[in-house]
Amino acid sequence: MKSSVKKLKNCKHSLEVSLSAEKVQQAFDEVYSDLGKYASVPGFRKGKAPRDLLKLHYSKTAREEVLKKLIPETYEKILEEHKLDPIGYPDVTDVKLDEKEGFSYRASIETRPEFNLKNYKGLHLKRKSAEVTEADLAKNLEHLREMYSQSVPKEGSSAIPPPKVVDGEISPNFSQDKNFGGQEKEKVLPSLDDEFAKDLGFESLEKMKEAVKENLKSKLEQDSQADLDVQIIDRLLDNVDFEVPETLVDSEKQRLMKDVEMRVKYVEALQKKESPDKKFALEEKDKKELEQNALKQAVRQVKAFFVLDKIARAEKIYLKEEEIDKYIEGLAAQYKKTKDEIRAYLEKGHGLDELAINMRNKKVMEFLIREAKIE
Repeated sequence: MKSSVKKLKNCKHSLEVSLSAEKVQQAFDEVYSDLGKYASVPGFRKGKAPRDLLKLHYSKTAREEVLKKLIPETYEKILEEHKLDPIGYPDVTDVKLDEKEGFSYRASIETRPEFNLKNYKGLHLKRKSAEVTEADLAKNLEHLREMYSQSVPKEGSSAIPPPKVVDGEISPNFSQDKNFGGQEKEKVLPSLDDEFAKDLGFESLEKMKEAVKENLKSKLEQDSQADLDVQIIDRLLDNVDFEVPETLVDSEKQRLMKDVEMRVKYVEALQKKESPDKKFALEEKDKKELEQNALKQAVRQVKAFFVLDKIARAEKIYLKEEEIDKYIEGLAAQYKKTKDEIRAYLEKGHGLDELAINMRNKKVMEFLIREAKIE
């Protein structure tokens, strides 16, 4: 076998493979030998038909079987010979097969990026405070009052601006003091007292404050943990630079754009409900900005995947089957389904693989936090 590999951009490789006519002839001999054992040829018992008649009746089948045999065999050899670690399946083109002239094809593949990773232990991180201040509590209580405010109509009207993009995020562009039916509203906020607390299902104002403070603390703790995770990825990506496969980036970008489109539709539907006669849509420049942000985020997430995967391999951080089973059991209890139903659902569209990757990555992040120096 003769083979050559050309390295291209973004982890792409172009392969060329060829086999001599002698090797191709051997492959055809093996295929026709197998076909002859069960092929039906008029005038001959099974296994007794001569090669020329088999070729006359089964040449197309033989060709297909030879290709099924030679392409995987040569592909595996070229991966081993050139130490390539592919992602996905090869794109095979320009296939030529002839018993006298030999066999050849081209293939395009994407491989795992090659990079050296170091300094991932002992990362310097800063933990955001999760303490609830009096100012935090007052702000949230005021937000509750805002939510349950009543409004008195005023004269005048206002138009509704279309949704806008702020730092890559969809913003409804609402004004709190406007009624989008066209009238301004003057808000009247409820008093912050026991009566208000009881209206919301609490025994007293103090009990409501305790609940608000507890919920706020839980959210601040989650935000603090999420911020640590972001810092870890930032530090890891600052220490390494490498190209990533375009197909993975494109796939992640499309997923992110679907999420964006859902948020856009939600905002547009919300605005249309308030003003049925007005049409809302993102401007073209906003759409481009969202797409650019999605691409940037997709590259970051794909890079993070490979970095975390490399750390997992280096530190032998694996996910056990019983860990997945336990998680699925929890989902089954939560959604009142059987474990088999949840597993079957997850197996659709590679959901189970994605779950396993996310669970494994969580273990890697926990390892990195344990090893980090946190202020």
